[in-house]
Amino acid sequence: MPIFVLFILLSVTPNACATNGFLSFADSLAAEKDYYRAITEYKRFLHYTPEDSRAAYAQLAIGQCLLAGERWQQADSALEKVWTVYPESDEAKTARQLYADAAYNRGDFAAAEVRYRAIQDTAPADANRYKLGLSQLQQDKPDQAHSTFSQFQAPLKQQLSLSLDAYQQLENKSPQLAGTLSALLPGAGQLYTERPLQAGIAFALNTAFIYGAIESWENENYATAGILSLFEIGWYGGNIYNAMNNAHKFNRRQQDHFLNQLQHRFGFSLGWQQGRPQLQAQFNF
Repeated sequence: MPIFVLFILLSVTPNACATNGFLSFADSLAAEKDYYRAITEYKRFLHYTPEDSRAAYAQLAIGQCLLAGERWQQADSALEKVWTVYPESDEAKTARQLYADAAYNRGDFAAAEVRYRAIQDTAPADANRYKLGLSQLQQDKPDQAHSTFSQFQAPLKQQLSLSLDAYQQLENKSPQLAGTLSALLPGAGQLYTERPLQAGIAFALNTAFIYGAIESWENENYATAGILSLFEIGWYGGNIYNAMNNAHKFNRRQQDHFLNQLQHRFGFSLGWQQGRPQLQAQFNF
């Protein structure tokens, strides 16, 4: 009877070689960018060996695969689980780093600011503090970014201070002024925001509809005058909205160009090395 029970247990419980196979197979799938099948294998490994010393690694790998597949919410949950379930593991630190980087890379700068603030004193501290400042700049918070960058040591502190001065001196267009100009003269706001083609189109269309409405009214063709006037109200309002929107786009382009140049000097790359998720930092100062 004991031999029979042992036989049953061995037949239903994967041995160490089998679980090692789960993990190595999952790593190979991830390396081949077959992320969803890799997730299944990592989960299989965790199901059969939840107490294994490599459990934190497998959970982290699940989060990394979800990030690669752009399943942001699921990736966040998977990464949170790493430091919640395995708080003392090396993978917990990596998970927090990926958690912050993922928010930044997908453009959720408010979330990135919160997450980088939580790890700004954790290695790589300078990198995290820098990304915290960039997250604040992406939200147009130069004063908060200045406070963050002021924590660096010289000469980096001075370099970042000069960069912030340049950021605050960027040429900007006033959306209110652009809208007012287009309200006074259709197309003027577009010209102010450096969109001459749009300015010409806006002026021509509004002029044509106003002229047509006036001519129809003077010829007592009131129905046509009413229709043209109705269309002109739409064109006129759209002309104002377009001018204001162009101003916002101009300002955003200026900011994006500046921040892209700033980020080029300092950045991260995330990837796989020998089947394991790796965080790589690059300093170009």
